[in-house]
Amino acid sequence: MLRSLFAFAPMVAASMVVVLLIDPPALTPAERIPTLHVLNRGNRSLATQDLHRAIALGEMAPPPLSVIPRVHTTTEVQPSREAAGVLYTPFQRVAWAAYRRQLINRPLTSTEVPIWLSAPVVYLALRYPPGALTIPTLALVPAGSSTCCSHPQPTLLRPIWVTAEIEPIRRFGAPVPFPDLGLVAAYPQDLLENVIDGFVDIDVVGFYRHESSDGLTSTEMRGRISRTDLETLY
Repeated sequence: MLRSLFAFAPMVAASMVVVLLIDPPALTPAERIPTLHVLNRGNRSLATQDLHRAIALGEMAPPPLSVIPRVHTTTEVQPSREAAGVLYTPFQRVAWAAYRRQLINRPLTSTEVPIWLSAPVVYLALRYPPGALTIPTLALVPAGSSTCCSHPQPTLLRPIWVTAEIEPIRRFGAPVPFPDLGLVAAYPQDLLENVIDGFVDIDVVGFYRHESSDGLTSTEMRGRISRTDLETLY
């Protein structure tokens, strides 16, 4: 049985409001990353016209996937054509929900869209690192930065939630993008865009550390995200 994750925080200033995100997935204590996010009400969510556009897109065809290209090494400048993961913005989540409803002849209306579906949060689905036997660690790092071997691993932004379950993807109607899907995480959209703006490109990395002949090493699934990846999802 899925348990919703409630992310909340106390009021800290008159100009700030608490945003309650009632989101998937089923999280165990080990999977939770404790974090407080107090979001300003002015943060971008889907405008009414964008909501209608997303529904119209989903009614016509399956929405296109925004693939995160894989980067095989920290020194690799150009990402490969292989996919490391997929991004889902609020626009895409609504479009997928509309597509699934259209398949059963029950068109989605804007008044039926729940808050969690259109909230200003980006979902990120990432494949398992090669040979991973346990749930990998997740980090956002400047493009080309190593994940070996600081303790704890620095990250540019912590997710609202992260899970190894596939239910968050299925919940809004999208197909599971990879047979080796390893992690699904949610990030505040404005904060993610601000991080990317500060570094041009960032790498999202799922990794695990292990001993090798050269000592402690990090085996990764690394993908590269740019600001245009988020801007083209509308």
